Amino acid sequence: MTTLCDCPDSGIGEWRFRLFGIPVRVTVWFWIAILLIGGEQRAGAEGIWIAVCFISILLHEFGHVCAFRLFRERAEVVLYGFGGLAIPRQGVYGSFPRLVVALAGPFAGFCLAGLTLLAASYSGALLRLGFVMVLPRLFVYPRVGGYSHWYILANDLLWVNFYWGLVNLLPIYPLDGGHAALAILEQVDPREGRRRALILSAALAGAVTMFGVLQHNYYLALMFAILAVSSLQLLDGLRGGMQQSYRSPRR
Repeated sequence: MTTLCDCPDSGIGEWRFRLFGIPVRVTVWFWIAILLIGGEQRAGAEGIWIAVCFISILLHEFGHVCAFRLFRERAEVVLYGFGGLAIPRQGVYGSFPRLVVALAGPFAGFCLAGLTLLAASYSGALLRLGFVMVLPRLFVYPRVGGYSHWYILANDLLWVNFYWGLVNLLPIYPLDGGHAALAILEQVDPREGRRRALILSAALAGAVTMFGVLQHNYYLALMFAILAVSSLQLLDGLRGGMQQSYRSPRR
């Protein structure tokens, strides 16, 4: 069943290449979306933001692809307006393989965030833990002066790989946390697990949407409203089944 979060099938303006033998497609909407999310920045900072988003989201999807390989399944990567997808040829079956594949993407991002923290600590930077919309976020500050582009790079890497990784673990379909919740609930209750996971997904996405409206964060509200509608669409068409793909949305 097609939902609002599905990747449109269009090759216009696509960049296609192979990395380590894995097919990768980057749609023009991916670049447009990350430019809009990045907002108005200086040229150097904007270039860093684009590079960080591209590398981080690609790494995230390669985490899924590597997990698919563990279970002898090949997959391709698509970067599009809602982030990224790792699309397998047939999919993996069983709750444990699906859970491993779902969590592999955020895990890859957390590893890159950890390497960023090590590099920042080695450079003498100050590390701080703050909160953005109730979720923790790591910040890097220079002790005395410092090369500004390095700190822009470090903070962008932490934002995308740590904070977005936490958001991506929310049990909202089709985020990775939604896939994980689906695998767990279907294992616990094979008959009603999928329906319960989608109800949880729609309810939580709706709650985040309301939170975004109250905080006047209309981008957050719009994005999670789309996720809520997508979950409701899948719930309505539950008999049609769901395509198994794994995503890394942005915030």
